[in-house]
Amino acid sequence: MTWPEPPNYYNHRFQHGYKVVLQQPQYPVVHADPGFMQVASNMRTSSWAMVGGLMLFGAAAGYYTGSKSHWQRPAMYFGMGVLGKTGMAWGLTDSAYRLMGYKENSIEVANNIPGQMKPEAYA
Repeated sequence: MTWPEPPNYYNHRFQHGYKVVLQQPQYPVVHADPGFMQVASNMRTSSWAMVGGLMLFGAAAGYYTGSKSHWQRPAMYFGMGVLGKTGMAWGLTDSAYRLMGYKENSIEVANNIPGQMKPEAYA
């Protein structure tokens, strides 16, 4: 009995693979494989604003859509949930890319890598 060959994700028919790096980080790497709590705690204010804005837009769009059939509140909650989760997924992905060095991450580097922080001047 022989072992099967391991899969080669680079020559896969869909050209996608799990955890296959298709690009090199252009910025300093804070965490190579960040966990959920690291990603969520490093979300920027602009990401949270996007989550809130999409939730508000989902509420308004759901209310408007539901007013045609007198289902305003359920449709509003559905729109908030769908677009809120979409915004949260976008924000978490953006934060993970920043921690892995694929996007500009000067704030994350300053907050998470103490050795690169400037020493304080004592008076």
